[in-house]
Amino acid sequence: MLVDFAIDLNDVIVFFIGFLYVLIVLGIGDLTRRKLNKGSNFTRKIIHLFAGIVIWTVPYYPHPWVATLLAFTFVVFLAVANSKRFGRFFAAMARPEDLEHGSVRGPFWYAVSITLLTGLFTFTGYDRLYFVAAAAIHIMMFGDGMSAPIGLKYGKNHMRTVFGSKRSPPGSFALFAFGFLGAVLAFWFFGVFNYGVFIGGGQILWVPMIFLALIASISATLIELVSPRGTDNVTLPFLTSLIIFVVGMQMGLVVL
Repeated sequence: MLVDFAIDLNDVIVFFIGFLYVLIVLGIGDLTRRKLNKGSNFTRKIIHLFAGIVIWTVPYYPHPWVATLLAFTFVVFLAVANSKRFGRFFAAMARPEDLEHGSVRGPFWYAVSITLLTGLFTFTGYDRLYFVAAAAIHIMMFGDGMSAPIGLKYGKNHMRTVFGSKRSPPGSFALFAFGFLGAVLAFWFFGVFNYGVFIGGGQILWVPMIFLALIASISATLIELVSPRGTDNVTLPFLTSLIIFVVGMQMGLVVL
């Protein structure tokens, strides 16, 4: 499929809006840490939950591949986050172990995954199928973003170490529940609302949508459970995207 690699003014405008949005989210995380005395565990989750929503700009680029440049911009930004200029953002995202080696590996690989998945669907001209990647990214945003705080609050007495990571039933259930909601939202926004997927006979195909969201969220929960420590920001979105893609093809929802 041929892809138009031109850039026009509307691409620049949407890019600027997305860039400004993520800077605002990072700024809120920093202010929450400094002014409200919240720890980095709290502020990192704010950034994790809301920064990824920038992918909602993808359908509004005249040339969707430009969205990949926005995502890559933040890969670069996070790679140099532990610097004098960006140190306050680093402090808002860093775990204790991040402070030791001077890099925010979790957010960095989170941004890398979003960049590669966005590029996979936009540089190939299959942006109408971006709901596949978007659902996996939303599960990572909402499900994985809520699993840690809920697991720490309600699952302290049920923690188990699995491949170096601490897991608990409440945390895993939170990933499943919030991940399911995130997948449905992504299917609706990127499927129904923008690209006309999950529509048949003039009606929204809620049953197939919910079924695929259940498959995606269950798969993501199991993938996160067995992912070695520090790898879930890569394994979860990529493997979940693959499962959504394959199951979606079998259901006739993913059509190349």
